[in-house]
Amino acid sequence: MEKEHYGCVMCGKGVQNSNLVSFSKRKTKHLRRPNLHIHHLLVDGTRVKVKVCTTCKRSLRVGEREAQSGQSKTVSKK
Repeated sequence: MEKEHYGCVMCGKGVQNSNLVSFSKRKTKHLRRPNLHIHHLLVDGTRVKVKVCTTCKRSLRVGEREAQSGQSKTVSKK
């Protein structure tokens, strides 16, 4: 059975290993996971669910807003 990759599809950001260090300098293992969200993308006219981190989702939404504003400007010129 293959383990599913836990990470962003766009940038590849994934799980990082780290240590939690107490005041007495004892170290305990800790996993840092990226903040992943499900985003719906249109790929070849079909809607696809993709797991992306919040940074990539923000940049995707900026691109979508620019595309919508570009369409509305062409409609308003007529």
